[in-house]
Amino acid sequence: MAKAKRAWLALAAAAAILAACYVPDKFKAEVRVSDTGDYALSFYGDLIWAPLFRDIQRGDVPADKIPEKVEELRKDLARDPGFKTIESLGQGRFHVVYQREGHLQPVDLVTFVRRNAIVLQLKATADGKVALDGAAIKPSDANTLTSMGLSLQGEFRLLTGAQVLSHNATKTTLYQGYPVYIWTIDNAFSPFPHLVMQRSGAWPQDKKADKQP
Repeated sequence: MAKAKRAWLALAAAAAILAACYVPDKFKAEVRVSDTGDYALSFYGDLIWAPLFRDIQRGDVPADKIPEKVEELRKDLARDPGFKTIESLGQGRFHVVYQREGHLQPVDLVTFVRRNAIVLQLKATADGKVALDGAAIKPSDANTLTSMGLSLQGEFRLLTGAQVLSHNATKTTLYQGYPVYIWTIDNAFSPFPHLVMQRSGAWPQDKKADKQP
């Protein structure tokens, strides 16, 4: 009974963290934020839809249904015009190129991939702060992903002229006189990005508000 209970709990934990989860892998991602609130976000690499990866691994998806489910995911991603290319690599893994530009409002939230499946987000608050955050993964969740054979490897970069108040970057360097904050992700246990910057003065309102998919 104890063994069965542990197995059930493990399955329940896996289901919980994989309910709506894109896992990034073999990627390079970059965010740029200007003093005026303009931003650019890019992602080059793989996105794995963990629920489908899990179901295929368990044999819960008939082989003839897999292409249909993959195409549904591809179409769902393609609703966001930021995706420039989406190439299926099988088992719910897609190689993508994503590029997006916009203007942060004084209070705003910009997410990638989307708000219910966050890999990376920029959040501006009324006190003038802007926070960059990657999706936090608890050690128990990292164990689950690793046991499924899902790896997370890549690099996040942030370039800004704003005053940085705190960060957990792996290293920093300079590019054309601007500081670049770099996070190297070796596996699911690596700390994901966290950085807080302070904007100077008021940002102008953008009449064309940025729309989230």
